[in-house]
Amino acid sequence: MTLKVFLLILTAAMCHALWNYAVRKVTGNLLILWLALWAGLIMLLPILVGTLLLREMHTLYQPSAAWCVIASGVVHALYFILLARAYEYGELSLVYPLARGSGIGLAALMAWVVLRETISFYGACGIFLICAGVFLLGVRMSRTGDSGKGYFFALSVGLCISLYSLIDKVGVGRMHPVLYMWCMVFLATMLLSPWVLRTQRDRITGTAMSHAPAILLIGGGSLGTYLMILFALTMAPVSYIVAVREFAVVAGAFLGFVFLREKITVPKVTAIVLITAGLVLIKTGG
Repeated sequence: MTLKVFLLILTAAMCHALWNYAVRKVTGNLLILWLALWAGLIMLLPILVGTLLLREMHTLYQPSAAWCVIASGVVHALYFILLARAYEYGELSLVYPLARGSGIGLAALMAWVVLRETISFYGACGIFLICAGVFLLGVRMSRTGDSGKGYFFALSVGLCISLYSLIDKVGVGRMHPVLYMWCMVFLATMLLSPWVLRTQRDRITGTAMSHAPAILLIGGGSLGTYLMILFALTMAPVSYIVAVREFAVVAGAFLGFVFLREKITVPKVTAIVLITAGLVLIKTGG
């Protein structure tokens, strides 16, 4: 993994933690997430139009990419539903690492089995340390409040992460990342729309006005982050990318500690050390 790709993924990880912090601040409100997705699509539209104008149509996609767009769109719709539910029951510094940690382990395994990606010894050790760190950081969920529901939804989010990581690795090889992401997010947003319009129609305008900063941060942050990752997927193995993204756990824990006043514990600090060590190994071995 080159330094350029490594830094790109780290930047994406920090942005990802920031927009998840915003989601936790609004306690996983799915209506806000839906509005944020529309806002993100609108913000990305000029980049999409520029991409379409500057490139030859035959270089933008292969017909087989449509299946990846559909599959990823469906998984992402489910991902946002589960993410909203998870943040109803758990702290940022607990739900976030558990979801990300379970996602990385499954993604690395499936990339090895399905895509036949090779992983060096140092890379494998780095992935192991990151997995150990994120699960240690999330294990205390089983001892707090509505932990059963939070634990279940966080693990379900992790499963979605592993699935769309694998699908998108294939998808961006067949469609330009900007076009791919816009189409995929548009599909996911449309799939969420029937529920929103049926149950939240009267609240859309008021919510959009009262939560505009959060909507813009979540929308721009989520799509901007994912665009960076899609470009990274064209340059490095998915197992390494998903693993390095776990630096977001460190950033997320920091935001939880400082701004949400969540507890600082020995397991959390230990987990951060393990994750940092894993990142170093992946950079060394990639």
